[in-house]
Amino acid sequence: MSALPPVASVNIQSPGFTNPTQAAPAAPATEKGGDRNIFLDLMSQANEDQLRSEQAIESLVTGQTQDVQQVVMEVVKAEMSFQVFMEVRSQIVDSYNELMRMQF
Repeated sequence: MSALPPVASVNIQSPGFTNPTQAAPAAPATEKGGDRNIFLDLMSQANEDQLRSEQAIESLVTGQTQDVQQVVMEVVKAEMSFQVFMEVRSQIVDSYNELMRMQF
């Protein structure tokens, strides 16, 4: 079983008063098609997880590994990635359909 990674330290600052005339920091610029990139990243991550789970199953069946727990973890991870991807896809389709119903 692998060790858990260390928890990142939290930088807590005292709640100081801010000058209302001071400009707020600018939001980071997003690249064109940022939402599309997020969707494509989710899709590629789900695909990679699926391929890893297939490799884990194949290695268990061929006897290359005896760690059933690791194989089950890979399969569950792939299933969860796919479910997240499908939920995001459904939300995008619902949003698109809602936009199409709007009258301008």
